[in-house]
Amino acid sequence: MRKPNTSTAMKMLIEQIRTALPFEKPEHEICAGKCVGCAKKMLEYMGSELDHYQCQLDNGEIPTLGELNDLARIAQKVHRNMVKNNLV
Repeated sequence: MRKPNTSTAMKMLIEQIRTALPFEKPEHEICAGKCVGCAKKMLEYMGSELDHYQCQLDNGEIPTLGELNDLARIAQKVHRNMVKNNLV
């Protein structure tokens, strides 16, 4: 079985992140109750990163392994914060 190229891997990573994080939750649910860090700002930041990389893919740019690693690392940190805030 062949490993995917970096473009395919980035598309898969973006889809996994969009599925794993609560982007669809309304603001009043995100900002209710326990708050460890600002979940709303973290989701906005993560969304802008995903849009940035999706735009690069749409323009035919090929992501590097470093970019894949950076996006995955940021997403893991944001996900941990969402868990602390009981949002996932």
